Amino acid sequence: MNLLRRLAFVVRASRAGQGEALDRAFADLQQRTSLAQEATRRYQPWMPAQAWKNAPSILNVEPPVEKWAAICSGSKGLVSVVKLAKTPSDRFEVLFYQTESTAELVAFLKGAGPIAYDPWRDTKAAMALSGAGLSLVQFRCSVANMSASMEAARQWVCEGQLIHSGDAVLTKHVLHVVDRRSPSSSLHTYHYPRRYPGQRIEGALALLMAVGLALGESRQPGEVSEDD
Repeated sequence: MNLLRRLAFVVRASRAGQGEALDRAFADLQQRTSLAQEATRRYQPWMPAQAWKNAPSILNVEPPVEKWAAICSGSKGLVSVVKLAKTPSDRFEVLFYQTESTAELVAFLKGAGPIAYDPWRDTKAAMALSGAGLSLVQFRCSVANMSASMEAARQWVCEGQLIHSGDAVLTKHVLHVVDRRSPSSSLHTYHYPRRYPGQRIEGALALLMAVGLALGESRQPGEVSEDD
C-alpha cells in the first residue's frame, strides 16, 4: 500500500512539473510574440507606395523660389543626387540623378542651392564639389536630423505637396526604406531610415537630406549613420 501511495505521489509530482514547464513555455512564447509584434510595429514601410506612385508630374512649370540639393555616395563610386525646389504655389519638386562622373555631378548641381552631404560617407564627392566652387553644408544622417525629414517628406507626398519626375531608381530607393521607429514606451516618436540586406536607399537618403535643409534641420550634432 505504501508503495502504491509513493507511486501516486511521484505521478502527481511529475504532472505538476510538466504543468510548470508548460506554463513557463507559454509565458516565454507570449513574451516572444509581444517582442515580435513590437519589432514589426517599429519597422514599417516608410513611404506609402501608392501615394509615391501618384506623385510624378511635369516639373519646372513654375520658377523656383527656393532651392536645395543633397548627395549620397553608394557603392563603387556611384553618387545619388537630389535637387529639391520650392515653387511659388508652395509645392516641392524633386529631380534625381545618379553618376560616377565628377564632371557630370558638378554640371547637374550648378545653381542648385546649398548641397547637403554626410561627412561620414560623402567626403570625397564633397571635396570635388567644393573644389568646383559649389556651396556645401554638412548634414549628418542622424536620428536628430532624419526624423523630422521622414515625417515631412511622407506628409508632403501624401498631401500632394511634393512631386517628382517618376525616376525608376529613385522610386525603388524610396520604397525600399523601412521606418525604424522609437519604442512605444518612448515619450517621443523618432524615425530613422533603414533597409533590408541587398537593397539600396541612397536616393531616398539624399531626398531626406534635401528635405532636412528645407526644414532648417541641418548642422545638428548627432549619432553616426547606422546604415553602411
